[in-house]
Amino acid sequence: MTNEKRPPGGVVHHVDAEDAYRQLTPKNNLQLISPTLKAATASGKAKDAEEGTIPGLYGSAVELARAASKRSNRMQLMMSILANLTVLSSGMGLGYSAITLHSLTREDDPLRLNSNQASWFASINSIACPFGGLISGYLLDRIGRKWTLVLINVLSIVSWALIAVSSSTNFELMYTQILIARVVIGLVIGLVSAPASIYSAEIATPSMRGRLTVFTSLAIALGILMIYTFGYFIPENFRMVAAIAGGCCVCSLLMLIPLAESPAWLMSKERESEAERSLKKIRGFGSCEKTIPEIEHELSRLRDNVEAQKLAGKERFVDLIRQPQVYKPLGVIIGFFGFQQFSGIFVVVVYAAKVSSEASVSIDPFLCTVLIGVTRVIATGMVAYILDTLGRKPPSIFSGVGMAACMFGIAACIFHPPAENLRWLPTFLIITYIFTSTLGFLTMPFSMLAELFPQKVRGPASGVTVFFTYLMSFAIIKLYPTMVAGMGSANVFIFYGAVSLLGVVYVCYVVPETKGKSLQEIEDYFRGKPLTRRSSQSADEDSADLSSSSSAEA
Repeated sequence: MTNEKRPPGGVVHHVDAEDAYRQLTPKNNLQLISPTLKAATASGKAKDAEEGTIPGLYGSAVELARAASKRSNRMQLMMSILANLTVLSSGMGLGYSAITLHSLTREDDPLRLNSNQASWFASINSIACPFGGLISGYLLDRIGRKWTLVLINVLSIVSWALIAVSSSTNFELMYTQILIARVVIGLVIGLVSAPASIYSAEIATPSMRGRLTVFTSLAIALGILMIYTFGYFIPENFRMVAAIAGGCCVCSLLMLIPLAESPAWLMSKERESEAERSLKKIRGFGSCEKTIPEIEHELSRLRDNVEAQKLAGKERFVDLIRQPQVYKPLGVIIGFFGFQQFSGIFVVVVYAAKVSSEASVSIDPFLCTVLIGVTRVIATGMVAYILDTLGRKPPSIFSGVGMAACMFGIAACIFHPPAENLRWLPTFLIITYIFTSTLGFLTMPFSMLAELFPQKVRGPASGVTVFFTYLMSFAIIKLYPTMVAGMGSANVFIFYGAVSLLGVVYVCYVVPETKGKSLQEIEDYFRGKPLTRRSSQSADEDSADLSSSSSAEA
């Protein structure tokens, strides 16, 4: 039997057409698209209109809605991918030292780096990262999301070019060039994460937002995998690897040309006509000149969000930080990031080949780095599903326990090398460490940043958190060679394992579970009220809140 539905007015049409239409246009506002609908209905021609034989009537509206419904998700997906191509350079910058330190410290190279110089090369980018985050907030507000991404690509190209053309005869000049390049790529790492994730959040519908915002973490993981792969095939030529990375950034820059600017930013600059055109493009309506009720409704909500941000901006952060709903989550999330950093997660990323060698892996250390990159990409792809189904605490607890077990296992393999038939064990433990860390300790603190802080302080509080996180990252990366020299690699791995276990205790007793809780419920929890089950309302409000405040999160 044909599944049909009778709307007001007595016109019968198929449910699939009506459903496609309802996704975009409330039937009571149809006259905004097709003013002569009533006349067509009265004359009995509505079915012809539905079939598209009467131009400009109900049928054209349904066809417009149906086509826009199909294009909207594709457009959001494409725009988010284009924006996150810029993030690849961040991942390549993070992983670059892992595959080049071997080449830069070769005994037969007259321009080789000593251990202290090599540690500066690996860690100096972490010093610049916090400042990149601060600059990012200014650029996002002044020149917009798209042009911030363009500028980041230009900086990335400059950084990789400096390494690619670095001197091959003068050590002082070469060392200066590669350190400057690492500082610039550090700025890029600090600059790039916020614009791409904010752009994805601002263009996404609530049903798409979770999938799109995880693209930034996925792009970082892909960037790391790319640079590890380049290093595997070109292990002895760090300049060539840099040149290839720079070529990738040129391609990313060119791919930004069709990117639509964020409607939220355009509205914040009172450029409403441009915001409308951009929103129509992103929602699948292309260059349609007709008035679309959903577009008008979304633009109206953006206007309200802009006004709310203006009011929130009048309160000073130094005054707000004294409130428990501000300083408590600030302490909780900085502590979580502390366990993340001192459990060795980024040490393994930055010193992947070196760590693999010290762990006595049975395969080529450069091949092991590639496997590490592949594992991280796969695990990052699973995070979006985990966030929505398991919450924050269970994956973090599993992650910490798994990391500790792997670190203790690697230390045991160093103290007592495995038998011939178990030579694969150290490789397995490193890969498993990367997998378990990505499922929890690596990703969960970042995902909780936007949840724990009230909207009015989300921007500056996130900035303070990221600042301290990168300072800790610099410290642990810079100290790794010193720790290995002073303690031995096995004891360093035991230290990382112990920190991971302490992190599990911290997650169990300090970090709150935020899955299924509204932003208001989380704020009330830090005021001293217990977390309760989330009411069914306000899911869309929370999505809008996160999107409207995201421009401050840089």
